[in-house]
Amino acid sequence: MILMLTALPSAWAQRVVLYKANGTVVKYNVAELDSLVFEEKEPPVEGEHNWVDLGLPSGTLWATCNVGSDNPEVYGDYFAWGETEPKNYYDTSNYKWNRGSGMMTKYCTVGGFGAGGMTDDLIELLPADDAATANWGSDWQMPSREQAEELTDTFFTTSKWTSLNDFYGTKITSKRNGNWIFLPASGFANGTSISRRDNFGSFWTRSLRVDAPRDAYDFAHTWSGTMWGTDRRYMGENVRPVRVERMPRVLVSKITLSESTLHLLSGETKSITATVLPLDAFLRDVSWESSNEEVAQVSPDGLVTAYWEGTCTITCRTHDGSGVYAECTVTVEVPEPEPIDSNP
Repeated sequence: MILMLTALPSAWAQRVVLYKANGTVVKYNVAELDSLVFEEKEPPVEGEHNWVDLGLPSGTLWATCNVGSDNPEVYGDYFAWGETEPKNYYDTSNYKWNRGSGMMTKYCTVGGFGAGGMTDDLIELLPADDAATANWGSDWQMPSREQAEELTDTFFTTSKWTSLNDFYGTKITSKRNGNWIFLPASGFANGTSISRRDNFGSFWTRSLRVDAPRDAYDFAHTWSGTMWGTDRRYMGENVRPVRVERMPRVLVSKITLSESTLHLLSGETKSITATVLPLDAFLRDVSWESSNEEVAQVSPDGLVTAYWEGTCTITCRTHDGSGVYAECTVTVEVPEPEPIDSNP
């Protein structure tokens, strides 16, 4: 479809703004354009895999389906952590990196868990042992613990237990751009059986639990929400691959508050405004918190309410991974009671 621009009224069509799926913004003056052409998306090439940009600060792109599946709702394959092929039986006896009764031969940070006291200080899967990389190619890998935490951070996404084509699971939707992925409730493999299918799902990360390296980090979901934990590495779980957008995000470099100090009486309120720079930062949203809510509380939009005598710190913080924050010191006083007139 071609949209001609020559007839657009100049009073309101001064500029065309394109909001790209990777979070960038492109602007054109109408005078620079002749037409807009909308082309049909090419069908996927066999062997390629689709991804969704949820507008996450890290630039992580999440695959639309699990390894071993071509559809978002279909369970796919189950893998032991650090193995790249599915099996019919999941147990310590046939786990690739096990010797004897649960002694690790690779990915071990504590000698007491390693075969013969072995340690190698590997805390993330190498590409050769990553089920996503081994099955889908070098552009893909299993998510790190941090990437999976970002996916389920309620500041960036919402999670809803639902169904897709009669398969139960969790729909995770971006608060930034509305894009979503579906995680099927595929259960987990232990021994020869698949447990808790249709009411529970679990996905490996590529991150080792360093204090107890028989375990690795995973994330799970049920009708009650998403949760974090670890599981024994020999168990079979799904793998949802990720890739990282190569176009860098612009991070926040500075926050300036309208107030650096406040002196309030108990019961008073005062708004603090935040100026976030640069103006083209990818994610300029901030959150507010008080170091002592018995002294003063702060609302999500920066309204400070004084409660009791004392001092606290109000912090305004970014969520784009930059770590930038700004603070305001609040001192609250309780007014002296008015003297009682003893004369009638």
